[in-house]
Amino acid sequence: MNSNNEKTGKHLGNAFKMLISWVILSGFLVLAYGVSYYFAWTFPPALSAMLALFAALQFKVIKLDWLTPGANPLLNFMPLFFVPAAAKVVEHSAIISQHWLVLALCLLLVPMCGLMCIGLIMQRLGKSS
Repeated sequence: MNSNNEKTGKHLGNAFKMLISWVILSGFLVLAYGVSYYFAWTFPPALSAMLALFAALQFKVIKLDWLTPGANPLLNFMPLFFVPAAAKVVEHSAIISQHWLVLALCLLLVPMCGLMCIGLIMQRLGKSS
């Protein structure tokens, strides 16, 4: 009987940790939507929520251990989030085949330019410190 109570307590503890994690993640998203709506910003609320969450983690307002129980299951099912995007690619394959060169250049040049700019900035910051 005692081991059943321990297992139940452990499962309830894990469920509570997962719930807290989801509340924190959802809270940042809801807060970002509220701020975006209030100030009429066009910046995507999901990105501002991620930036705010990153800042909270960096300033140690939130501990990573608090987010791990809820984030791991989401990461396990991450490929499912890309299925709608893949379906749209198949749906618009005619347009993609017409403009493949422009799309390929955008997909290659934009990240390369971004990485080079970040590299230059980091080199300059490294020299100054």
